Amino acid sequence: MSYDLNFFREGMNSLLQHSLVQRLVLALVVLGLAKVLLIFLKYILAKAEIRGMDASARPLVYSLFSYAIYVVTLLLVLHIAGVNTAGLVAMVGAASLAIGLALKDTLSNIASGLLLMFLRPFKAGDYIECGQVKGRIKGIGLFNTTLVSLDGLYISSPNSSLWGNPIVNFSKNATRRLEISVGIGYEDSTDVALNVLRDMVGNDKRFLKDPAPQFFVAALSDSSVKVSFRAWVKNSDYFDLLWMCTDEVKQRFGAAGISIPFPQQTVHLQNPVPVNSDLNQKE
Repeated sequence: MSYDLNFFREGMNSLLQHSLVQRLVLALVVLGLAKVLLIFLKYILAKAEIRGMDASARPLVYSLFSYAIYVVTLLLVLHIAGVNTAGLVAMVGAASLAIGLALKDTLSNIASGLLLMFLRPFKAGDYIECGQVKGRIKGIGLFNTTLVSLDGLYISSPNSSLWGNPIVNFSKNATRRLEISVGIGYEDSTDVALNVLRDMVGNDKRFLKDPAPQFFVAALSDSSVKVSFRAWVKNSDYFDLLWMCTDEVKQRFGAAGISIPFPQQTVHLQNPVPVNSDLNQKE
């Protein structure tokens, strides 16, 4: 038994002394360390997100550090294999200008993603509108930003498109102004209509008292007089109040005897010709 064990040890020592085997083992160690670093990176980002890091920035940060680990690992493995990495780096540096020109749009997306991450015009979960892009933010990647539309569709937009256009963030501010305009008949009293709106807003605590709500006659239209109110609400209550008020205004105006007219046109005919004039002439 001891003879077999000694034979195994001597065989392993002679094998490990072989340069090719040593390089292979060292390369495997480097790859293993790279794998451990990637797992550790995920752990660090998860902890940072718990401590307050925006979840939308996580894909971008992971992509940047993981690609750096991949590049360093590749260079180390090539160096272990005996490849002249200094010459390789010099060659890549000489070709960097051509690569940069060829990938200028891609590099622009990376730079835009970094700016979006650091300046933070939005965070994960915010609903934004930017040009033709509308949706709720999921995350900022190395090249693109992912969103989800209100009807659940997946949207992928290049980072440069978001950075190069005005961004309307519907979720960033804590409060938002709600405005509703309703047309009433010219024969109806604007004072009564405005009092109905005041009563509706005053009895709902979700409307903020500061700034104070405004009630006014907005316009004299062709078929109606428009009465309006403006009131500030919490962002989270905006759509609930908008839908509630739209329905309640209709019911309250109906109970108060106030009409909500629809567009009408009056046609005046000059010198009308009777429909049966030709028949009368024939008779």
